[in-house]
Amino acid sequence: MGYLTAKQFSDKWGISERRIIKLCMENRINGAVKNGRQWNIPEDTLKPYDKRTKISKYVKTKKSVVILNINNEVGNYLIPLLKKEGYTITGIYEENQVINIKNEADLQLLQMDFTSTDKIVQTIKNTEKYYDSMVFIESEKTGKNSEFLIREFAKKMNCTSSIVLVNNVSDVKTKLEQKLAKEFKEEIGLRINAVNLDIPTKGNLLIDYQEVAIDVADMVIKYKNTTGNSITTNAGYIQFNKDGKTKAFCAGEFYKVLDFYFKSLNKDSYLWCASTMMEDEWTEEPAEMNFRVANLDAANRGAKIDRIFIFSKTKIKEFRNNKTLKIYMQSNINTLFVDYDEIMKKNPKLIEIVGNGWDGIDNNTLILDLPAGNKERGYVSINRKEVEEAYNCFQELKKYSKDLKKVLKN
Repeated sequence: MGYLTAKQFSDKWGISERRIIKLCMENRINGAVKNGRQWNIPEDTLKPYDKRTKISKYVKTKKSVVILNINNEVGNYLIPLLKKEGYTITGIYEENQVINIKNEADLQLLQMDFTSTDKIVQTIKNTEKYYDSMVFIESEKTGKNSEFLIREFAKKMNCTSSIVLVNNVSDVKTKLEQKLAKEFKEEIGLRINAVNLDIPTKGNLLIDYQEVAIDVADMVIKYKNTTGNSITTNAGYIQFNKDGKTKAFCAGEFYKVLDFYFKSLNKDSYLWCASTMMEDEWTEEPAEMNFRVANLDAANRGAKIDRIFIFSKTKIKEFRNNKTLKIYMQSNINTLFVDYDEIMKKNPKLIEIVGNGWDGIDNNTLILDLPAGNKERGYVSINRKEVEEAYNCFQELKKYSKDLKKVLKN
């Protein structure tokens, strides 16, 4: 058993060092020993309740969760979700691996050697005395002894605790949550569920790990009377072929892809878009309305957005009261007009490149519309040549552009 100083317990319990010394002098901290001018306190000592306040305030202890393989992307996104719910977090990661946690503040980070069961047990003993929850994100190393790890951590939990397993569907050989559910329910009372990821293990993929983290957090926080069950998610993954292009998405899939990309835009992002104003475009269907809101939200987060609308001057009167254009012009989005007829006379190649329109993100991503009437709605490209051609086209179009607000006002 190790000892900590009054200063270290001050940080741990969130009360002043002076108050802890006073509690030691009053013999209210079990096992505290004075060594010269310093008090040494057993590291697993529980915080004494304050006699000056009703004890009911101290019955509910601080919530704590351990995340195994916290260096995984899911673990990274999970931190703020659980901290928002009042959890303190212990993150365990593979020994000798570089840790890159965006939200490292206030976390207890521990390395674990997964090759030795003795060292695993010792590491678990050195963590907090009790845990309210555990999230087990399976990896190549931990997958071999998943059951052993879960059983060891279960010894630090009680009847209200929760364990959530995060697995890749292709790696799931036995449904561990079902195997352990009955045993844990009878012996401890805790619940164990799983989130299975139905995602390819190879290829160029873009995965929405934030959505996975939300599912995991819900399993920890909300499913109080569920045990032995699992949900399966594809995490909204996007797969690119060898040319850096996705398949052509149907309308529903395409709007989900748009939403995924637009949610990731921030003050450092640049969105450059070219749209051909066709008569059947810009409807008030829910998916289109959500897309417009996503544009406005991105602009409000500080993303720089340039949108070029290409149509004939003869359509100005018709589009003067267009609801979509009015929405964009009243926002932080830079709205520009390019005369279709002028471009067709001076540089028709630009119209050919624009095609049915696209949304470009920074200098690396292009989200392209397909012609109306197709079964598919559009696709995504990270093909360097295709993105570069579109970006150069956009810069040329800007040379012919005018402020849309002024054009429609006149």
